[in-house]
Amino acid sequence: MGEAEDLRAFRDAWLEAQDGLTGRHYAEALEAAGEIDMALEVCERMWELGFPAGYTDAAWIEHDRGNVGRAVQLMIAAAEVLEGDEGAEAEGVAGHWRWEHWNDVSAETMLRAGMQAYPSARADLAALLRVTGRPVEGLEVLRAGVEAGEVVCMLPLGNVLSEHGDLAAAEALYRRAVDLGDTYAAWNLAVVLAEQGRHAEADDWAWRAAATGDEVAIQHLSGRVSRDPASDD
Repeated sequence: MGEAEDLRAFRDAWLEAQDGLTGRHYAEALEAAGEIDMALEVCERMWELGFPAGYTDAAWIEHDRGNVGRAVQLMIAAAEVLEGDEGAEAEGVAGHWRWEHWNDVSAETMLRAGMQAYPSARADLAALLRVTGRPVEGLEVLRAGVEAGEVVCMLPLGNVLSEHGDLAAAEALYRRAVDLGDTYAAWNLAVVLAEQGRHAEADDWAWRAAATGDEVAIQHLSGRVSRDPASDD
């Protein structure tokens, strides 16, 4: 089926059985087709029918189009009615957005409530604690995240370890993060290897980082190549 046929199929499923699943699929299809207002209308109808996914989905749509304030409002509204891990995740997402976009220290309560269900909230909480003068607790939060296998906490913990001079521990953590899919950790690994005088390895990881689109690595390597007399040959 083509895009139009897919959209009609999702619409027909939604009209036949208006529930959270058919509504989510239809809203996602509408968003993909660029029909943002219609997607939000479906989300609103889901909410009216008693499906909190209507507001969580609408929140993501609003966030993706840059309407962060509205996104936070919707996610908080959903968190107030959702229970268990779903409610904690919604609260964590709302807190994450407040911290990521506004550096809002009052997001701390939401980050704490959601960090078990939404790992980015834990990493944000650690950053918030650090900038508000509680680095020891922030470090403990990151360590707990790493122990739970949360990749998003590995890079910032590695950075703290590197700042404290524990280069071997930072290296091990960056390698673990890369193995688990964190492409940004490749550049940090290159830096910590260079600090240990292991320049050949550092260069290899810098090129790997650049290959994944890491802008810092690309700028570093571009600058080095432009200063290399051999580049004029």
